[in-house]
Amino acid sequence: MTHSALKKVEFIANKALKENNKVQHIKTLLYESKYALILEEDAQLAIANKFKKRIAESASPEKNILQNLLANLYWQYFQQNRYRFYDRTPLATKDSDDFRTWDLETLFREIDTLFRASLENSQTLQAVDLNSIKELLVLPKDTKTHHPTLFDFLSHKALDFYKTDENSIAQPAYKFELDKPKYLSITETFIKLNLVSKDSTSIQLQALKIYQNLLRSQVKNASPKVAAQTNIERLKFVRQYAGFNNPDSLYFETLQAEKNILSNSATSVLYDFEIAQLYFKQGQQYNSNSEENRWKLKKALTLCSQIIQNAPDSITAKNAGLLKSQIEQASLQLMTENYIPTQQASRILVTYKNIPSLEFRIYEFNKSKEERLSKIYRQEEQLDFIQTLKLHKRWTAHLPNEGDYQQHSTEIVVPELPPSMYLVLAKQDDTTFAFKTIQATAIGLVTTSTPKGYIYQAVDRTNGHPLSKAKVTITYQKDYKKQELTVSLITDALGKVYFKKTGDYLHNIQLKITHNKETAYFNGGNLYKSYDQKE
Repeated sequence: MTHSALKKVEFIANKALKENNKVQHIKTLLYESKYALILEEDAQLAIANKFKKRIAESASPEKNILQNLLANLYWQYFQQNRYRFYDRTPLATKDSDDFRTWDLETLFREIDTLFRASLENSQTLQAVDLNSIKELLVLPKDTKTHHPTLFDFLSHKALDFYKTDENSIAQPAYKFELDKPKYLSITETFIKLNLVSKDSTSIQLQALKIYQNLLRSQVKNASPKVAAQTNIERLKFVRQYAGFNNPDSLYFETLQAEKNILSNSATSVLYDFEIAQLYFKQGQQYNSNSEENRWKLKKALTLCSQIIQNAPDSITAKNAGLLKSQIEQASLQLMTENYIPTQQASRILVTYKNIPSLEFRIYEFNKSKEERLSKIYRQEEQLDFIQTLKLHKRWTAHLPNEGDYQQHSTEIVVPELPPSMYLVLAKQDDTTFAFKTIQATAIGLVTTSTPKGYIYQAVDRTNGHPLSKAKVTITYQKDYKKQELTVSLITDALGKVYFKKTGDYLHNIQLKITHNKETAYFNGGNLYKSYDQKE
């Protein structure tokens, strides 16, 4: 399929060349570069050579576009074949024009050279409106809004390479690093910085320079929204790779300063949303040992509400709505003891977020129903099944509401229960619920592992006295076979039964213990094969 499509593209390319149709010819090269990544390697080399030939014959802006496309072809080839390059020994010189044979440093140097060349003649590129060449490039949605000129578009394509964290180019002793707080300064200060370094190969330095040139152009010629979007990208990039202390704090200060400069204009919501995201990240780091970040989620929520109110029809408002929903989302977890004493109140630990109250229900339960429930995976179907069970008790518990949108925990008293299995359901609504199974029983089990097998001891859960003459039914599976095997035993005067190892692997061991008309179920672990041991 790819080969046939490529032949059609080559036909169009030859026709465009004869007719001197530059737009169509560049477009065919673009499609050929996409096919190059999935074709045999000889075709990849041939397409790269076509780019080089056309670049040599072209002038700006066509030349800039082709240089940018060829750089991207090399960059994408590396991303799909990085294992080959990392295994190669660096060469003193580029000994071939075949990019597939280059070492890593040579490839990155060539990509860097092409991207830099593609951004030359910046005034010419800035004069080319992206709408005027929409037939030439395959543009994602909103590209023309965010990158109004050809210079913007090519710059951001180059930034995809320069913002990478690949440490592929040789690192000199004077390596450039993002170690100065001034790189996180406001736009007006940043575009005036003198960005120089002895490390001319640094891709991070080149990224800063591209951002600087973009912002200089956009502050003069583009809308405030375009400049703000580029500036936010720059701030995020510096913050991510910052080599100085407290980048988050300085990042926050710069966002606030940029917002204040815009004086609550429609564009200021872009900075509001970044601040809200920072509050959200800090709020997620809250723990009960420190109050520092406790109220950050509430601050983020307030900002999101302001954004939605001030710019209701914007993409930023849509994103703020999603973040607001995430902050307000309810969550619920239950933790209980698997076994509780009979006819005694017990406790259940509730971990929750954004839930003012819960309805608790205790249902009668048994092993067969537990097995059926374990095979249901959809939440709504689980709830439907649970609500068909026989209800034993119901009550409502009001939970402490701190108003900080953080996760909290509290203990809820479970009323006295007679001996049996139960399912405890905590429910806010049909989408927010949690459940746990418990057994109210006076029977306890002590398991002791020995070289020859397991000793299971049935005891009274409240005082530890052994339960003699208790009936113990052990079911298990042998050597990964699904068939269940059963053995029945009676406890001795010490409440013990002995389950010996055999020459087989016994797994999924389950115990059913009955004493004085009460039955309890326990997990008995696994038993590995026995081996003769020499002294």
